[in-house]
Amino acid sequence: MRRQTMKWVIFAVTSLGNFISMLDFSAVNIALYKISSAFALPVSAVQWVMLSYQIILTSLLIFFGRLGDMVNRRKLYTIGFLTFGSGAALSYFSINFIMLLTARVIQGAGGSILIANSFSIVSSTFKGKQRGKALGFMGAITHLAGMTAPSISGFLIGAFSWRSIFLPSCFLSFMAVFLAAKIIPAKRILEKRPIDVWGTILLTASIAAVLFIIAEIPTKGLWAAQSGIIGAATLICLLLFVRHENRTPAPLVSFKLFVSPVFLFSNLALMVSYLAMYPNTILFPFYSQGVLENSAFLTGLLILPFSLFYLMTAVLTGTLSPQKRMFAGMLLLGTGLFLFSRTTETTPLFLLVLMQIVMGVGNAFFQPSVNTAILNAAPKDSTGMASGILSLFRNTGIAMGSVVSVGIFEMRRHFLSAQGIETEKALLLSYHFALICGIGFAFLCLMFIIKSIRSSQKGAVS
Repeated sequence: MRRQTMKWVIFAVTSLGNFISMLDFSAVNIALYKISSAFALPVSAVQWVMLSYQIILTSLLIFFGRLGDMVNRRKLYTIGFLTFGSGAALSYFSINFIMLLTARVIQGAGGSILIANSFSIVSSTFKGKQRGKALGFMGAITHLAGMTAPSISGFLIGAFSWRSIFLPSCFLSFMAVFLAAKIIPAKRILEKRPIDVWGTILLTASIAAVLFIIAEIPTKGLWAAQSGIIGAATLICLLLFVRHENRTPAPLVSFKLFVSPVFLFSNLALMVSYLAMYPNTILFPFYSQGVLENSAFLTGLLILPFSLFYLMTAVLTGTLSPQKRMFAGMLLLGTGLFLFSRTTETTPLFLLVLMQIVMGVGNAFFQPSVNTAILNAAPKDSTGMASGILSLFRNTGIAMGSVVSVGIFEMRRHFLSAQGIETEKALLLSYHFALICGIGFAFLCLMFIIKSIRSSQKGAVS
């Protein structure tokens, strides 16, 4: 097989790892109600089917990213597919809720292996402008999984049962085991070193606690005693982690990576971008169905242009410098948020489609570019760790973006309802308020991008 063709085959296998990880996470959201009924549990308890997966996946990203630098990546990535597929199969055959949660934890570990190493594998396979193009494709495919998962899982649940949502991931994972075992590059970047067990435990505990607090805020409140206790424990774990990492000879995280302003500010921009983007991503269906009274099917069609234009535009963004694409992308996202904040009860559907296109193109400029900037700023012997950190900031941003967007929306809606404003009007005004907050986060993201650009220019001059 020609070398150029082999590169894209490697890309296809690693993209599949990202695709099924995101597909399974998003698909479960639609099934929560059915799972609640099946096990006779409240939705507040059943949400841990989703959260347990996300917490384990996010907490282990840096560990598996670092491990990918030190071991045979082919074996590790193959194990990732095998673990993920086994978790999906176990989820399908779960006979009780505890078994289902256990299966989701196993899936989270497998998904963490796949996501933590996918960007580093692609980054080391492609060079120059092709790297930006490949990362753009990968981001588009990952995003497409998140956007198509609800419709796929909705069809499967309607035609079969909630258990059937795990079958696509199960089938694709076991098929990919054989592909990964033959195709993924086997070389490792670093010599084998002792695994930083204590660093992994402390970091995992810290991240899991942070995500737990974020998940509990909407129901328990920010100032609940439980949140305060967990918050204090989180701070202690983080301080112990930093102290440990600065003393151990083989750290899980090299803080030297964050000495690079481009690496630091690009990761911060990535995380904050979800706080900017998610007010519309999460809340547009409320506006479409609650204010415009559109059907769920029509709402899905109105969201589709975002994904389609993201996919098409991401292919073409590899020719500009990453920082310029990041800046242009966030400006477009901010513009899209402003346009959506001007919507009314009578906004024509074609204008909503145009606004979704603006948001999709902006995201297509930003996401692949920030991935490229982060990986380019890391030393070659730390691409696995850098990929894990990138995924950590991204998944933390996704979790924060979802909870913060819904929290802002709900608090504003309850306040307006208490003022006697009718339900539909309160929903619209709350949607607009969340979007304006999103514009504020977009501005903060732009500040991080500007810092990254200036640092990059200083580095080029020196």
